[in-house]
Amino acid sequence: MLVIELDLLLGFVNSRDPLHQVACEFFERVARGELEEVKVAASAFLEYEFVLSSRGLNAGRDILSFKAIPNLGEAPITAEVLVKASELRKAYGLTYFDSLHAATALLLDKKLVSTDREFRRVRELEVVDPRSL
Repeated sequence: MLVIELDLLLGFVNSRDPLHQVACEFFERVARGELEEVKVAASAFLEYEFVLSSRGLNAGRDILSFKAIPNLGEAPITAEVLVKASELRKAYGLTYFDSLHAATALLLDKKLVSTDREFRRVRELEVVDPRSL
């Protein structure tokens, strides 16, 4: 199972983002079923909403559009995710949202799709660069 975090969401909606083409191809492959068991960490949706609202924008329509992508699931924020995230912040100095994304991936299948180098510090986490898929 692959868990995705914020960078692919932002890359998908912003045509000027360096990850735009990669994100478009990634989500097309998910929709076609070529990449199986892909989930967005619910914390990524939360961070996406936070980023857009800080710019005076409404993220609701975008989030619903992400949810409508065929074969794309959602990994919830659970009590276990919150506890694990707290441990990761203490152990690795991750930001709040990065700790939630990493905790979600660790509790599912230990695979996180991201270009963020901070995640590579988490020894037990397998970080998959979307450009390599």
